[in-house]
Amino acid sequence: MKIPHLVAHRGQTEHYPENTLIALQNALKSGACYVEFDVQCTADNKFVVIHDVELERTTGEKGHLFEMTYHELENIRAHEPERFSRTFENERIPALIDVVHLLQRYPKANALVEIKEETLDQFGIENIMPALLKELEIIQRQCCIISFDYDAITYVKKHSDYLTGWVLHAYDDNSFKQASTLEPDYLIVNHQKLPADEIPWPGPWLWMVYEITEPELAIHYANRNIPLVETFNISSMLEHPMLMQNKCDHSR
Repeated sequence: MKIPHLVAHRGQTEHYPENTLIALQNALKSGACYVEFDVQCTADNKFVVIHDVELERTTGEKGHLFEMTYHELENIRAHEPERFSRTFENERIPALIDVVHLLQRYPKANALVEIKEETLDQFGIENIMPALLKELEIIQRQCCIISFDYDAITYVKKHSDYLTGWVLHAYDDNSFKQASTLEPDYLIVNHQKLPADEIPWPGPWLWMVYEITEPELAIHYANRNIPLVETFNISSMLEHPMLMQNKCDHSR
């Protein structure tokens, strides 16, 4: 029986605000070998780790990311007040470089860095991608650049040696043709888009599915040739007797 590697989706978001340093660090402490996080860009071209460009859900404050400088964001806390009230009111929106420094302390960790489509649409691939690759350069061997944006992944493959992952909007014939041309290292898809009980497309890539919260389902997908399973509840999943076999000991 195959056992998947688990990917901490936006960190350990079961217990901490998503995409924060505390969520990412506690995912690693719980034994995650892989963490995934989202990257957007501020009005003054500073990379930050956040999913939404509208700030209200994650911060409780109204505002649009692309209209704010990083200095303005420093006074806003990413504490997800609807989920956690004031428990994490000191957690700020991380700069990407803060996460880079965190990952330097966990050299066994693998990071799936998702550059969001909104940022690419707002600022342009030719402006965003060179700067992103440069900022991640010191942890390149730990990083895989992922995106829904086909052209962004094409850029990474053409201009760098980073691992790449293309996130599929659809699991269909057209996407298969595009994937066969792109040849990313990973293909990533919502598990609900896969046909039931079929082995996903073979190719030069590895597969990752999201969003899985049941250990048995994670093991099911591993045995359909899908080695990576992304989850919001990494700590609970890693308590399963079989899944804990793929825990990482970051203390060594």
